[in-house]
Amino acid sequence: MEVPVSPSKHQWLIVTHYRVRAVSYIALMIPISMHIWGKGYGTAAWVALVLHFLIYPHLLFLYTRSARDPLKSERFSLQFECFLFGIWAAALAFPDWITFALLLGPILNNAIMRGWSGPIRAVLYFSAGILVWVLASGLRFSPVTDTPVVVWCLLGLSVYVAHVGNTIYTQHVTLRATRETLRQEEQERQNAQEILSARNVELQAQLLEIQQLHTQLHEQAMRDSLTGLYNRRYLNDVLEREVARARRETYPLSLMMIDLDHFKKVNDTYGHQAGDEVLRFFSGMLNERARTEDILCRYGGEEFLLLLPKMPLEVARARAEQWRADFEAVTVATGEHRIKTTLSVGIAAYPDHGTTPDELTQSADRALYLAKTAGRNRVVIYSDRQIA
Repeated sequence: MEVPVSPSKHQWLIVTHYRVRAVSYIALMIPISMHIWGKGYGTAAWVALVLHFLIYPHLLFLYTRSARDPLKSERFSLQFECFLFGIWAAALAFPDWITFALLLGPILNNAIMRGWSGPIRAVLYFSAGILVWVLASGLRFSPVTDTPVVVWCLLGLSVYVAHVGNTIYTQHVTLRATRETLRQEEQERQNAQEILSARNVELQAQLLEIQQLHTQLHEQAMRDSLTGLYNRRYLNDVLEREVARARRETYPLSLMMIDLDHFKKVNDTYGHQAGDEVLRFFSGMLNERARTEDILCRYGGEEFLLLLPKMPLEVARARAEQWRADFEAVTVATGEHRIKTTLSVGIAAYPDHGTTPDELTQSADRALYLAKTAGRNRVVIYSDRQIA
């Protein structure tokens, strides 16, 4: 079975065969020269020897390297080489060691090129060369080889086999070094990928942390630092949205404005720290009793604004009355002081008391004003008649 060879290997094979061929031809030329000298061959034999063993390998290399299909050309050259060596064996009358050397070289070269099928092809083409010579010039058989020629044959074969082995060893070392380099590069790529993956995880974690921090900062920017309720800035953003939503979905929307009664007196009597404690206490009470959709804001100072989506006016009034009564009943403990105070509430509803954020806020504020001027500690719903 012929060994498949990729295009990237062609140049290596051609160069390898050229080097092996150059060495083997010189190794063969020496004993053949000694043999034809001893047998008294004529000028034609010497000319053929020089052309074939000294010039032909280099011309063949140049032709094969520049061919359109170098691999195909090299395969043909190996077959033609076996054919020529068969002619040389028959022309020399089959001297045993020279014939053996002529056949061994093509067998090894074809084995390198084609695997196990190579030696079989080499023998067939070698035999074809013998047959052509015999048919053209007749059969002569003189296997006896002089001792010096035998020695040179053995020496040449040793050099040739050693050269082939060294070539294969060199290629093996190169291949092993290449594989090790590729393995190291693959390991480095894997390490780089692991580092990159770990770095990516770190970056994702940092990005998540930044996003969380951004969310926290955004939330903090919208929250009152003392009470934790939304601030007036957030209210300005959300009030217009909730009014538009109530208009679009046609549901009620109540707006409640709350003011702690006589809060300045609390600050003057017990101090601002105690006043802050009262504000925090009242904010906590609102948070505990508010619905999820309710929006609680510290409007400014001791004023609070509650936006109550989908809550009818009468329900808002009942809740405000309950909160007012509960707050009136409690005592806020701050240090050694016990503080009791009350609250006033003004309520306006969409769309009866306003259809824009400004109208609703102004209506709730007027209702709160009426609650305070009427004696405080009470809940008042906005009414045009009352204002008049």
